[in-house]
Amino acid sequence: MSSTRSSPAARASIRRHSRSFSFASRLLPADKRADVERLYAWCRWCDDGVDTAPTSRAADEFVDRASHDLRLLGRGDHPQSPESLWFATLVERHDLSLAAAEALLAGMRSDVRRAADFNEVDLLRYCFRVAGAVGVLMCPILGLRDRRFLPHAAALGMGMQLTNIARDVAEDWQRGRCYLPLEWTGGLRPGSLPPDPEGVQRGVSRILDLAEGYYRAGQAGLGALEGGSRLAVRTAASVYRAIGTKIRKNGFQVLAGRVRVSTWEKLALGGRSLLASFSRGAPQNLDHAATQALTAADGLLRAHGVSA
Repeated sequence: MSSTRSSPAARASIRRHSRSFSFASRLLPADKRADVERLYAWCRWCDDGVDTAPTSRAADEFVDRASHDLRLLGRGDHPQSPESLWFATLVERHDLSLAAAEALLAGMRSDVRRAADFNEVDLLRYCFRVAGAVGVLMCPILGLRDRRFLPHAAALGMGMQLTNIARDVAEDWQRGRCYLPLEWTGGLRPGSLPPDPEGVQRGVSRILDLAEGYYRAGQAGLGALEGGSRLAVRTAASVYRAIGTKIRKNGFQVLAGRVRVSTWEKLALGGRSLLASFSRGAPQNLDHAATQALTAADGLLRAHGVSA
């Protein structure tokens, strides 16, 4: 059984690094919230291990150690890194997918290199690895029993990551990264000069259009979750989606400042999510964009060895 006591370090990690996700996680039942916070803390440890490494070699070595821990877990052995013990406990409790965890580390390793020259295929693969895979890892903790809905979970995570990329163009540019596909921006590549505003606006507009299909694909599967989990996930998706809505209203001018959703706006979104979560219902009919998103998510699951 899951411990209902959350680790203070895990709780601090989620509140420090993701206010939107932290807000939604508080809507989970206590036992699920504790393990979601632990999973988030492990994912953040993986991310920070690359982002804060002093050199590319050190970042590669970190991913090697984390990957070795996963191989040890796969053999039934204890991991070597203390931080991996949280994840090992979750694997034992919930039978989490090690293939999804390996996909996440593949995403972390790709961030060791300068992110540039992306096309749409590169973008979607990256979004699956760093966010869609996290959605898959969350599913057993949140009570999802029907693996046929894993593509929905991956799609929802990918939609949220697409929104993150749209919001964080300026921050990523300062790190020498640009995830906007070249074909959407007129060949925009990170460099010493500031990014071309018009190219950024075109790319952000396209990426938010793409994200909408992934949100609809993900939300169509929320009925497969248990009630308490359904409310939290719907709220998280609504908050991230609201970021994209604000970016649209601002004319896609993400270089002017980081878009945020206020606490009052989050509370309003949470209230609407509460009303919607009472309806479990059958999976919704998907439009063309959502169907394409679900197909892409399913293909990426299979490509990374995660069976749905």
